[in-house]
Amino acid sequence: MSKIDTQGMSGPVTKGCSDNIYPHDENGEPILPPGKFKKLPIYTDKERAELKEIMLEALNEFHNTPKYPAYRLDELQE
Repeated sequence: MSKIDTQGMSGPVTKGCSDNIYPHDENGEPILPPGKFKKLPIYTDKERAELKEIMLEALNEFHNTPKYPAYRLDELQE
């Protein structure tokens, strides 16, 4: 069984193309351009406040449930 050549799978080289060529600093690390990120909020401020209120209400209900004593099997049988 022959091995797969993964080194040659990148396709032909395009003339004049300079992919991923950035200047390097004194340590040899590439100096990358600053990233420009666009903020894309999922929820509006009104939805965020409503979700916060729902989550706090659920947490309060969870932590304020009465603590029942542990049942033993012989107590539950008739």
